[in-house]
Amino acid sequence: MGKNIIVTGSGFAALAASCYLAKQGNRVTIYEKNAAVGGRAGQLRKAGFTFDMGPTWYWMPDVFERFFADFDKEPSEYYRLQKLDPAYKVFFGVNDHITIPGTLEKIIRIFENEEAGSGKKLKKFIAKAEANYNIAIKDLVYRPGLSPLELVSPATVKKIRCFFSTIE
Repeated sequence: MGKNIIVTGSGFAALAASCYLAKQGNRVTIYEKNAAVGGRAGQLRKAGFTFDMGPTWYWMPDVFERFFADFDKEPSEYYRLQKLDPAYKVFFGVNDHITIPGTLEKIIRIFENEEAGSGKKLKKFIAKAEANYNIAIKDLVYRPGLSPLELVSPATVKKIRCFFSTIE
């Protein structure tokens, strides 16, 4: 017989943890301070409008796909994503903003228009971030978190300085 477990909050992480705990046979009770679940992925409905409170981007789709697969489901059974182009706008002042397009190639051009050479720096940053992401997914994210030694692998030791460095 499983344990009685209380989970505080109902954001993505808390809901996912609750699902895994329940799958293991535990009885899970979730406590949420807000009227609806979702945490940062919640919505505000006011005066006939609906505002997404975040997240702004759909990061790490592979993590969501793996989660659903662990329960013999597909994300597409529950939601449909639509890529936006433009992706969003950043406002610096009343008449000062920049529109961020929906493709990396266009974003690189925007960077280059703002500052010569920054497109190349962005490409370098993206390549480094992708390499770090792949190491993190492979060697860090899915570890059970029982010991700091779980974070040590040949790949993480080799790249340890990269995780804490800046792009030059």
